Amino acid sequence: MSVISPVAKAQKSPGIPMPSGPVDLSEPSNVVIFIIIPAIILIAFLIFRKRIKKIKEEKREKLKDENEKNRSSKTK
Repeated sequence: MSVISPVAKAQKSPGIPMPSGPVDLSEPSNVVIFIIIPAIILIAFLIFRKRIKKIKEEKREKLKDENEKNRSSKTK
């Protein structure tokens, strides 16, 4: 156990303030950090996920159409 405790203490940074309670949302910087930035990230993720699904669907349809053209041209 004596080996673990110096390692654990080495992980604490003495110059960095530690949170001591709930976040105070009356300060604009806290609102930006804890609400606005995560909301922007979430919205961007949802938009890009929707775009990726749309692109994949278009590729599937394109491949399906090409396969149907190839089948119809082979049967002639």
